[in-house]
Amino acid sequence: MPEVGDDIDDADRVAALADRHREAWEATLEDTEGLAAERRAEGYETLVIPAGDTAPQAPEHGEYDRFGLVHVVPGNFADEFETLTDGDFSAYDCYRAESDGRVFVVTELLQEPADEVDADDARDDETEPVAVYVVGTYELRHAGDLIQTAVDQSAMYTHLERLDGTHVASVVHEDPEKFFPNVDRFVDDEE
Repeated sequence: MPEVGDDIDDADRVAALADRHREAWEATLEDTEGLAAERRAEGYETLVIPAGDTAPQAPEHGEYDRFGLVHVVPGNFADEFETLTDGDFSAYDCYRAESDGRVFVVTELLQEPADEVDADDARDDETEPVAVYVVGTYELRHAGDLIQTAVDQSAMYTHLERLDGTHVASVVHEDPEKFFPNVDRFVDDEE
C-alpha cells in the first residue's frame, strides 16, 4: 500500500510536468508570433493556427489510409485558412523542440503570389504572399510508426481537420527529417 507521502510526491511531479509543458507551449506560441511578425515585415499575410490537438498518425492507424501529423483546428481558424489560401504551398519549414518526451512543433507553410509561381497558376496577380503557421504538440512516444513510414516513403504530411473530423487540407513535405531529426533513433534499417 502506498504511503501518503508517495501520493504527494507523484502529484507534485505530475503538476511540475504539466507546468513545464504549459510553459513550453506558451514559449512555442510566442516564438511563432515572432516568426509571423518577421514574415509580415516582408509583406506576407500571416495566420497562426494553434491546434487544439495534434496526433502522429501512421497509415495503419485511424480511419483513413494516411500518415502525418493530424492537427485538429478550431472552426474559426479553419475558415480563415480556407479563405486566405488555396492550399497549394510552394515552400515549408518545420521548427521543433522537445521537453520531457513531448514535441512542440511549428509548421510554416508559404504560398507565394501568382507572379512568383507558374504562369499556369490561376491565382490573382494582386494576391499577397501568405505564411501559415500550424502549432501543435504531441508525445514523441506515439510517433514511432509515423517516423518509420515517413522515412520509408521519403515524405511527410501535415493534415488539418475540424473538430468534427471534416478535412480542411493536407500538405505534403519532401523532407521528413525536418520533422524528426535524429531519425536513426526510431527507424528500423533492417529490410
